[in-house]
Amino acid sequence: MNTFKEDHKPNFVTLNGKITKFNEAKISIMSPGFTFAISVFEGLRGYWNKDKEKLYIFRLKDHLKRLNFSMNTIELDHNENLNQFEEQILYLIKKNNIKDNIYIRIQVYADEWGSMFCKQPVGSSIISYPRPRVPGYFEGRRFTISSWRKNTEDTSPPRIKTTGNYFNGRLAGLEAIRNGYDGSIILNNYGCISEGPAGCIFIVREGEIITPSVSSGILESITRDTIIQLAKDELGKNVVQRSIGRTELYLAEEVFYCGTAMEIIPIISIDNKKIGLGSPGNITKKIQQIYDNIVFGREEKYMNWLTPVKFS
Repeated sequence: MNTFKEDHKPNFVTLNGKITKFNEAKISIMSPGFTFAISVFEGLRGYWNKDKEKLYIFRLKDHLKRLNFSMNTIELDHNENLNQFEEQILYLIKKNNIKDNIYIRIQVYADEWGSMFCKQPVGSSIISYPRPRVPGYFEGRRFTISSWRKNTEDTSPPRIKTTGNYFNGRLAGLEAIRNGYDGSIILNNYGCISEGPAGCIFIVREGEIITPSVSSGILESITRDTIIQLAKDELGKNVVQRSIGRTELYLAEEVFYCGTAMEIIPIISIDNKKIGLGSPGNITKKIQQIYDNIVFGREEKYMNWLTPVKFS
């Protein structure tokens, strides 16, 4: 599903640290970031609080910390530090003056004309644009188990947020759409649940919240980490992190899918098997509400997770 629409196009982006008009932002067709997918990225969300007239970026520093890990792991020698990236993100949002819920993507890549083994030169790009909630946020979505398996730690480590790792998710997602589903769940090489094409999986079984462990072939998701903390602090539930078998999904009372872009999506059926009552479950809805209050800046004790954008 294409979530980028023509009327979402911003006036400006940031390219290699400089504000650039959207239509003038270009990279070389020989860039290894383009030819070999030598590229890492982060997707973030900003939330516009109408009552306070403030925009908050959720867990910005944590996203940049993970970006730094990804850059270092694939050995991209970038000259700019994380504080500079943060300043560039904030300045771009102010420059575009979008007072709405937004999506932000920062990407760092091997630039110009180089081989797949080059470490420099390195380019960067940042874009921010309005992005509404994805379909199914309230009513839930129908998923399927993909026939494709998740890439593994010893082949293409899922812990690294590199563009190349998302090809696996593309195959799984296209298969789901072709077969009439809204989304897919991918198994790891042991036949257990890993994650979806762009998000993590949680289940509720006999009142217990369970999610695949980080050794199940998943990205160490910031949204996942948020939900684990909120379940403990707000619901009094310690999330169990372990292997989850395919058939255990069918036994669950609730299943939900989470990530920065889609936030928290109830999964109401898997392989045409109804999950629970076939509608969003109570724990899922509670977590959605708690998450909403935090990202929009309505909960003072979680303000340390938010970076405000000052437009004036």
